Amino acid sequence: MIVRALSRWWRGLGAVSPYEAPEVVSVDLETTSLDTRSAEILSIAAVPIRDRRILLSERFERVVRATAAVDREAVKYHRLRPVDVQHGAAPGEAATAFVEWLGGRPLLGYCIGFDCAMLEHALRGAGREGIDGPRFDLRELYRRRALRRNPDDAPSQALDEILAALGVPKVARHTALGDATSVAMAFLGLKFGEARAPVRRGPTATRS
Repeated sequence: MIVRALSRWWRGLGAVSPYEAPEVVSVDLETTSLDTRSAEILSIAAVPIRDRRILLSERFERVVRATAAVDREAVKYHRLRPVDVQHGAAPGEAATAFVEWLGGRPLLGYCIGFDCAMLEHALRGAGREGIDGPRFDLRELYRRRALRRNPDDAPSQALDEILAALGVPKVARHTALGDATSVAMAFLGLKFGEARAPVRRGPTATRS
């Protein structure tokens, strides 16, 4: 376990900046709660960012089967009804499919630590190893840019305010694919000073 953790840390040193990576994957999860000890995954979505493009045609999406009751008030946001998650993939199966699709590419997300913790919990439940490779949090990338411009700034960490500051439209907020896409657009805004619209080309081979 210690050797594995050190190995992952060492590999992460080679990608100090996500802006230098040829491709980054923006990921988001919808869950039953924000408590990693009891929460269950409801859905996983991820989109690749290559050059100046967000490739929705290459996206990953899974609805995940949950045993916990789905908050009916939250359905209006994440749009996953109890019947939807009832017939979803098993958590370990969905997380394993995601890791295989990811293929070691750097991960990007909003509160990425929470998402990775949830995915790794599902992976352990399936007897699989965790997620390798570097991971980056949009909050930290945004904070660094703000402080470079004004060291006395106290930038917001709220996603809606980050998106507004970068001129990124809200795309189906509180859904896994919508938030993954919005974070990807914000990343392009930080990298190039512009928030590019996603590229839609061809069928989705990875959708369940």
